[in-house]
Amino acid sequence: MTSFAARLLCFLLAIGCIHFSSYSQTISGTVKNAKTGEAMPFANIFINNTTLGSTTDEEGNYRIAGNLPRNVELVASFVGYETATKTLNLSGSVTVNFKLEPLESMLTEVQLKSKRDKKWERDLRRFKEVFLALPDDPFASQLDIKNPWVLDFETVKANGPNYVHATAQEPLKIVNNALGYEVTYYLKDYRFYHHQSSYVGFVFFDSQDLTDSVDQAKVEINQVSSYMGSIRHLLKSVLLAKVYEEDFQIFELLPVNHFRVRTNVFSEELDQSIKRVFADSIQRIPLENGNYRVIWPFDAEIIYGGKSWVNDYYSDVYSPISWVSAPLGYFDIDRNGIPVNPSQVILSGYMGRQRMGRFLPHDYMPSEGLDRYRYLAEVDSTQLRFTRWNNLREKPYITTNKPYYYPEETVWLGGRMLYQNPIMSDTLSRVLYVDLMNEKLELIQSQAFPIANGKISGALVLPKELESGDYFLRAYTEWMRNYPERDIFLRALPILDKEENVQAVAITNPDLFGDLTIYLKDTVFYRDPVKEMEFQLSFLDETEELTDVQFTISLTDADLVSTVPDQTTILKAIEWLDEKDAPRNLTLGNHQIEFGITVEGQFTKDKKRDPVINPITIVRDDLSDYGIVNTDSSGYFRATGLYFMDTATISIAALDSKQRHYGSVTLNEKSKPAFKGSIPKLSYDTYVRKIDDLRFDVSGDYVLLEEFVKEDAIMETMEERNYGYGTPDREIGEDRLATISPEALAGYLGLKRGGKSIGNYNFGLNASNPLLIIDGAQYPFLNNEQFDAIMSSFIPAELESIKVYTFNATSFGMAGFGGVIMITTKKGHRFEATEQTAFNSSEFQQFKIRGFSREIPFPDSYENDQALEIKPTLFWDANGETDKGIYTFKVKIPQALKQMNLRVEGVTKDGMAFEKTFEIAVK
Repeated sequence: MTSFAARLLCFLLAIGCIHFSSYSQTISGTVKNAKTGEAMPFANIFINNTTLGSTTDEEGNYRIAGNLPRNVELVASFVGYETATKTLNLSGSVTVNFKLEPLESMLTEVQLKSKRDKKWERDLRRFKEVFLALPDDPFASQLDIKNPWVLDFETVKANGPNYVHATAQEPLKIVNNALGYEVTYYLKDYRFYHHQSSYVGFVFFDSQDLTDSVDQAKVEINQVSSYMGSIRHLLKSVLLAKVYEEDFQIFELLPVNHFRVRTNVFSEELDQSIKRVFADSIQRIPLENGNYRVIWPFDAEIIYGGKSWVNDYYSDVYSPISWVSAPLGYFDIDRNGIPVNPSQVILSGYMGRQRMGRFLPHDYMPSEGLDRYRYLAEVDSTQLRFTRWNNLREKPYITTNKPYYYPEETVWLGGRMLYQNPIMSDTLSRVLYVDLMNEKLELIQSQAFPIANGKISGALVLPKELESGDYFLRAYTEWMRNYPERDIFLRALPILDKEENVQAVAITNPDLFGDLTIYLKDTVFYRDPVKEMEFQLSFLDETEELTDVQFTISLTDADLVSTVPDQTTILKAIEWLDEKDAPRNLTLGNHQIEFGITVEGQFTKDKKRDPVINPITIVRDDLSDYGIVNTDSSGYFRATGLYFMDTATISIAALDSKQRHYGSVTLNEKSKPAFKGSIPKLSYDTYVRKIDDLRFDVSGDYVLLEEFVKEDAIMETMEERNYGYGTPDREIGEDRLATISPEALAGYLGLKRGGKSIGNYNFGLNASNPLLIIDGAQYPFLNNEQFDAIMSSFIPAELESIKVYTFNATSFGMAGFGGVIMITTKKGHRFEATEQTAFNSSEFQQFKIRGFSREIPFPDSYENDQALEIKPTLFWDANGETDKGIYTFKVKIPQALKQMNLRVEGVTKDGMAFEKTFEIAVK
């Protein structure tokens, strides 16, 4: 649209608004009983979504007069009768008569209240979140439904997805003290699907009679705040071509690039995943009925800069962010920016948060001079500072294969990291420390486990000489030490004498209130000389649809492992995510994020003329991994991202241009956090067990499934197994490479503008160029010129595949910190391999550094002719995950086994925590 056309449209709109506001109209008529024809006094007549309405007199007559909208939906209602509506296009005074049909039956208030049960309470809680306000909305505490008992809920199983349906026998009476309205809502339809919801109805607003000037001021501010940044505000600014003046920014969402990892940095995403849209390019077409059609052919991201808001989508934007799309490619609005048909507009983000608690009547007109409210903050600056501090907060949750142990046993661990802002999870720690401590706060042993995609798994072997008593596990990351001590996770771990066992108690499962239902089906197969059982777990959400979950699962012999009450569970741990009280001190300490095993220390110069900043070369073992980091001006250096098990030899030196060392290096000793608080303990009774019942979970006497290879198995080559580095995050195959240009290839690889690094975009990172692996040969720590020279030497059509590792690059050590690009060339075009040289350690100081704890996989197979021994733990999976809501596993069990307990504990894909123990009798 040209600038002249835009100005002309704005001029016409201004004329239309003046004409609209100076023209008085009247709607009048009668309301009668459709069956008897009798007049109905005290019936309610109102214009939907407004404060404009009336009540019929004793003869059933009504009259609504004033500055009425041109297009209205007139509603007539009376308790015990069906609500009636008529759509009008006003051009003067009009007469509209209604005949209301009586409802066939209605329950009394006592009957309605008698239907309330736990499921109804759960459905009502969800209804309020969908209909009134989200729990974290500042207005939520000022909203209430005065007659919730009129609501009735049912789960509908149709041909499509299941959903929860709600009806209301009477209008809902809503008090909105935040916006100053008493609201009457006539619910026509409410449907709650998994991941989405909808509600439709007629609404009448009655302004509260406020006499206190302070209350009036608060309501006015809240009304303006609800308007600012709303869909109505946006569309009116689009209509008047004042998007920029009203502090909106509109961006078109570009097609998803599956070969690029999206970041949470706005400046990185501009022109990569979003493209700016200018207001005068949005077409607006006047319609004959006085409305306007806005052509909206793209999905849009909207940033409103006129107020502050707690934002966790971008790390560098703290304003409301919304997403707006139009399934039809357009939507119709009136001259005030109000969508004529709300179903034409799909909202998410900030605008999608606005429920009835934020809904303003259509006849609300914001006062002129919104500039005085600009940069209004619904949350204060302290809350914004807390949010930024809290966004980088993490906490582990770990569980074990059983609740208590004996000396020499193996403790298998599993769990997950909890993140206050999951978007930042790829930025946070990759190393978890687990300490075993006794009640005297003495450290028995300490282990380090890798954190992979937020999941935790591992094992530790208890010392043979360990005395019985109250022990506990303490789990934390180095980064967590910047936050309150209560974030450190603690789990009681009782150690018993080998002759003891715990007295069994009744198993109780928490009530999940229908939000999640877990079914177990087990089948026994007899295969001499053993029995084999197959277990199938099914997880159903609140609409009784299968839903995916992640969990730990443990199957134990119920005669050998008793349930201990009051254990720490994921249900309790996840309450940490709801902590919103800001501490007094929001300053972070000096503990840094670890992306792998970390080496830090101090470099001391030999001579005064040595540089202030010195490069420190770090080599693991015989060039298994190496990197170069710079000291700061004080000589401090730090390298993170090393990945190895058990212990490695780390060689460290500052080298001059002739590869001779100078100065000396000392390593900083890693400290442990001081213990604060009370020791976790479990309450239980024990008894002396029989000698025949002495069975233990020991890892060394099992034979693992992976040790058996079928004779006709096809051996994979190193190339087929990605040289042992696992599955890449994305891959470009031969067919795509045959047609792609080098420029497009660089875009698909996700190379950052102004640099070559991929992935790891977030907080405080300065990644090197990606590690190149070409036909198995590594080319680490390339500078920009070297990286460009190698990459530009390839013709895409001559390559067999390109595989990219970003978030899964930890196994490459320091060299892969900036990501990994693995290139396989076609035969006949092999890249010349680099010459391998032996590492000369004579110029280096060497240190023994402890890495991640040795992997001890849970034994899950026996030889066919091997006699099965009775063991406390029969099956364990620290990283269980369903496939379309189903999880299946098989286990061989001894003939003498009588009863088992199967325990599952985890979270759904929506973040809901759950736990359940099944008692299984072996037939």
